[in-house]
Amino acid sequence: DKRARGYLDINCAHCHQPKIGAADTSGLYLEYDRPFGTEVGECKPPVAAGAGAGNLEYDIVPGHADESIMDFRMDSNEPGVQMPEIGRSIIHAEGVQLIRDWINAMSPVKCDATL
Repeated sequence: DKRARGYLDINCAHCHQPKIGAADTSGLYLEYDRPFGTEVGECKPPVAAGAGAGNLEYDIVPGHADESIMDFRMDSNEPGVQMPEIGRSIIHAEGVQLIRDWINAMSPVKCDATL
């Protein structure tokens, strides 16, 4: 958990934080000290990801990286989908694997749009 949260903090939280990040309106906030829950992506529907959602419903589906938008976007190099969207030209395979393992290690939760 600490490695994954640290990775997200250093690589994503500069945008994904309230009020000052470029992704502040996404509702997805990835600072290291933020308690895990909806704001960190647990069962959180995307706000405006468009094609970046990959027809997936939630940023993180605990226990199921293959159903999680976060994994989908990190594992893409397609403009408009890839995350981070700037500062890279290749997929960081080790980072993607770290986040996949983190999500898959979570106790499975059935996400429900009524949460």
